Amino acid sequence: MYKIKLKKSVAKFLEKRPLNELRIIIDKFELLKQNPYPINNSLDIKKLKGSNEYRLRIGKYRFIYQIKDEILVLVMEKADSRGDIYK
Repeated sequence: MYKIKLKKSVAKFLEKRPLNELRIIIDKFELLKQNPYPINNSLDIKKLKGSNEYRLRIGKYRFIYQIKDEILVLVMEKADSRGDIYK
């Protein structure tokens, strides 16, 4: 199973979420730790073109992450709402 490492900006983003949304996000992160690749049908994951990053969609939020297979770590690079994440 993978571990998730949050960048400081992602941690701040999560701190600002209401408790009910945070619970949903944490549940999805638990599923992601089991299988972080797009093959996982229970999550909305896509590989971003031209990079080694992936996008996880949870409701109106998007999380950009990298997979470090050699140390079994997922690095959450960015988190924001749909319209702002790709800027």
